[in-house]
Amino acid sequence: MSATPTSAAGESHRNPPGAQTRIWLAALPVAALFALAYGRTFAALWDTWLHNDNYSHGPLVPVVSAVLVWSRRKRLARLPIEGRASGLLLVAAACALQIVGIRTDVLALQGWSALGLLFGLSLSLLGAAWTRALAFPLAFLAFMLPFPAVFVNQLSFALKEITVRISTRAAEWLGASLLRDGMTLYLQSGELRIENPCSGLRSLIALLATGALFAGIQRGAWWRRASLFALALPIAVLANAARITLLIVIGHYLGVERAGGLVHDVSGYLLYALAVLALLGARALLEPRAHEPRPPALEAMAR
Repeated sequence: MSATPTSAAGESHRNPPGAQTRIWLAALPVAALFALAYGRTFAALWDTWLHNDNYSHGPLVPVVSAVLVWSRRKRLARLPIEGRASGLLLVAAACALQIVGIRTDVLALQGWSALGLLFGLSLSLLGAAWTRALAFPLAFLAFMLPFPAVFVNQLSFALKEITVRISTRAAEWLGASLLRDGMTLYLQSGELRIENPCSGLRSLIALLATGALFAGIQRGAWWRRASLFALALPIAVLANAARITLLIVIGHYLGVERAGGLVHDVSGYLLYALAVLALLGARALLEPRAHEPRPPALEAMAR
């Protein structure tokens, strides 16, 4: 014998006949205005994804977000459609941010404006219950947005400094002899220059997105999900340090020429794959042994 639970989210609520149809019809002109207002922004985002290696994962993010929304379709169908006028405040703030982003030519501001507008439209057209259910898929879209250039430069330098310190110590422990001058490493066979692409920023952003996705579907208490997402940072840094260490050791024993080219490129993909495996291992360790309530993301997929 089973009963249909009644919750604050209104999961047992039945919407009036034709309510969803009217919402979708109203959404069509809204979507057209959204495309008109943010067409240039998304064109710039697409160009960034294609030409900036740090954001080459960008096209996958909307696809993953769409899959997450689709996985919630049964749950969403049971939620009440109760638009909130308060959502218009968020819409207005997002529009203002878009104007600032266009006037200052800052793509990051325009991207965050689009994300804020999606939340505002969800709240004003669909209501609080729908917005809570869509919160994770919408928030996940943040991983497709670029960071401001100043922040990227500072973060890239900091990551390079940490990576070089770890990798040179590890390489020396493995028998390599070298001298360091800034971001240049002098070996007996030549020199290795740690350029910006070797900072690990690309793999860090991609692994943080992967960690957020894993955390969203992780079972158990909130601290398990938070821990899984937080572990993505040290895993990414250590994986990149392991890659640089490998290149230094190859340069020491086989020559600097051997450390470049194909070895350099393949090692990046290999170490990223190992980092994802490490993240999966962390997820397995954080899996609750006893029964714990599922997070909303996983619960929605199970329905």
